[in-house]
Parts: sequence; structure tokens; C-alpha cells
Amino acid sequence: MLIKYFLIHKKAFTIGGVVLAVFLALFPMIYRTWAFGSDAWGLTIIALLDPEEMPWSPFDSDSMAIRPAAAYWLLTHSDWPYERCGKVTSVIGGCSQPLINFVGASLDRHERGSIMRRRGYELLRHFAARGEPVNGYYKGSAPVHEALLYADTDYLRALLKLGADPRLPIDSPEKDFHGFDAFEFAEFLESRNQEFYRDVGRELEAW
Repeated sequence: MLIKYFLIHKKAFTIGGVVLAVFLALFPMIYRTWAFGSDAWGLTIIALLDPEEMPWSPFDSDSMAIRPAAAYWLLTHSDWPYERCGKVTSVIGGCSQPLINFVGASLDRHERGSIMRRRGYELLRHFAARGEPVNGYYKGSAPVHEALLYADTDYLRALLKLGADPRLPIDSPEKDFHGFDAFEFAEFLESRNQEFYRDVGRELEAW
């Protein structure tokens, strides 16, 4: 009886088996995408990845079910990612880092003129327009201080245009530059490495 029932419904069982196999193959990638990209911080990381280096295979441990362009679209067209702190971001404590600072910390990983870097500056402007703090502190520093530390003139210029305050003091009592504003910090950095920090110091003075 059971064999007869199977033969009658052989097509349905075959289709069901194929669907189940596909689901099981895709599930790790889908779960990884949900855990990693279910908030604005995780989606920002995905949005700034090089699309040419993202694997398509669901069996690759680095693969995602969402592409960088789609992550960027979600960030700029939906309020959903801003309403939660996802599982992975919660574990690593990333949600305590303001989104402006979060983007800025990733800019130096990309070459000037690359799509990832351009998209990073677009996200800076988008986050600022949403009301994300341009002067938010993270580990004692505001974004303008971090731009100086990275010697990133483009990042510094973008922050100043968005309203960053160069007079904010650094709040790191354990550091020699505790209490320095951006101008004093630029002088401090240039005294340590004039060639590396000269341009960023001039950019700040010109502003």
C-alpha cells in the first residue's frame, strides 16, 4: 500500500525532495545573512564590501544572500534596519558605535575613487541627514579626531561639510593628547610624523 501510494505521488515527492535539498543548501547562507545583516551596522559592512570579491556559492562560508548594492538600497530606502541591533552586532558590541564613526573607520580600507569608498561617503551624508550624530563620541574620540588620526583629508573634509565641530576635545584621560581639540591634535600628530600628517593638518587649517 505504501509503495503504491509513493508511486502515485512520485512526482510530488520528487519535487518536494528537490525543494528540501535546495533549502538545506541555502539555509546556512540565508541564516548568516540574517544574523549579520539584520541591522544598520551589519548592512553597512555588506554595502561597503567589494562586490567582485563576494562569493556567489552558497557553500562558501563568506557568501551572503544579499549583494552590496541591495544592502545599500535597504539602508537608504527603509527605516527597518535602524529599528534593531542584530545578533552579530550585539555580540561584538558594535551597536554602541555611532554609524558615522562606523563608516569612517572603514574608509581607509578602500582605495580613493573605488565604488566602496564613494558609497561610504554617500552613507555618511545619508546618516547625517537621518540625524545620526556627526559629533558622536566613540572610545573618547569624535569622527573629526579619527579623520586626523587616519590622515584622511577626504574624510575630514566631508565631516566638516556635514557640520563636525573641530573644537571638540578628546576624552581619553590615559592618553597624552587628552583634552586636545582637532587643531591641537593635528599639531600633536604632525610633531610625531610631519610627512604623514602634514596634508591633513593643512586641510583643517584651511577650513
